[in-house]
Amino acid sequence: MKFQFNVNINDQDYLDYHKFWMFRSYYGKKQMITFRIVIAIIIGIYIPISLYGGGFTFESFIGIIPMAILLIIFELLLSPFSVVFFKIYLKSLKKKGKMGYSPSSVIEFYEDVFVETTPDNKTEQKYSAIERVSIVDNKVIYIHVNNIMSYLLPFSCFESKEQYNEFFEFIKTKCSNIDIY
Repeated sequence: MKFQFNVNINDQDYLDYHKFWMFRSYYGKKQMITFRIVIAIIIGIYIPISLYGGGFTFESFIGIIPMAILLIIFELLLSPFSVVFFKIYLKSLKKKGKMGYSPSSVIEFYEDVFVETTPDNKTEQKYSAIERVSIVDNKVIYIHVNNIMSYLLPFSCFESKEQYNEFFEFIKTKCSNIDIY
């Protein structure tokens, strides 16, 4: 075994991961931009249809103002609303007792695989399954195995800066897509 980490995460860590994924990550930024473009296109199609249906009168131009305002509000408030909706979703998961993460786990890194052991599950992944690694604000490392699943390694699980540096050099040999934020 090369490395073993005892990982403890909480709701804030999970929320921080969700915010990172939506607004800063390679995956989320693409989806958020696509979502914003689709909504703008839908409203953009509605506006000329509304103008044409209204005979390009003054009233039809006044009628598109609410749609333009709605589009602007949507674009400005999408990010804060998505965080609020995720917090509500997280609370509902807690009430049901089905969290989207395990609060404690042990992740062991071997030469050819890494293994996460939680109280309920044991998962083994080959390094070829890693799509990318994200290092965020010198606080956490996200090991992405697909566009929605990641393993979280908070910097608190490293014993020292030297151990972190050793792990960083090791993970660079296993994954070529490393993003530092």
